[in-house]
Amino acid sequence: MIEFGIVGAKNSGKTTLVEKLIPLLVAKRMKVATVKHTGHQHTFDTEGKDSYRHRQSGAGLTMAIGKSEMALFALPQEEFQQAVWKIIAENFDICLVEGDKSSDRPKLFLTRNKEALKGQLPKGIVASYGAERLDYEIKHFNDDELGALADFILAGNFSSDKSWNQKEIEL
Repeated sequence: MIEFGIVGAKNSGKTTLVEKLIPLLVAKRMKVATVKHTGHQHTFDTEGKDSYRHRQSGAGLTMAIGKSEMALFALPQEEFQQAVWKIIAENFDICLVEGDKSSDRPKLFLTRNKEALKGQLPKGIVASYGAERLDYEIKHFNDDELGALADFILAGNFSSDKSWNQKEIEL
C-alpha cells in the first residue's frame, strides 16, 4: 500500500486537493483510504449520543454502526492506531494522509499560504503543488496537473536525495 501525505499551511487547499485526487485514483482502479490528521484538540463524537455516553462511561473503544456508515471512536493510543493502519494496509491500495507533518511518509507540500507556517518545512517533502514552485530540485505540480500528480503518487518513486529531508529551510 502507498501512504502519501498532503501537507501545507491552514487554508492552503489540502482538503480540496484530496477531494480532487480521490476520483482520479479510483478511476485508475485504486481502492483509496484517507486519514485526516489534526493537531487540534477535537472530540469527533457528539455529546449526548449513545456512543459518546459509552466512552464517557469508560469504554476504551466504541464503534457506531448504521446502514450507511460506521464510525470508530477511541483514544488516540498507539495500539489502536496500529490496528487501524493494519486494516487500511490490508484492504486499500493507497492512503492519502492529510495534515500529518511529523511522520516519515513522503509528502506533497501545498505552497499556497506557506507564509502562515512557522519554522522549517516538514521532513519528507518529495514534491510541491500550487502556483508557486517550492524548489527546482524537487518535482512541482501546478493546479492543472492533477493527472500527472496522481501518476506521480502511484509510481511511488520518491527519491530521498530529492526531498527536503536533508535541507534546513526556514519559512
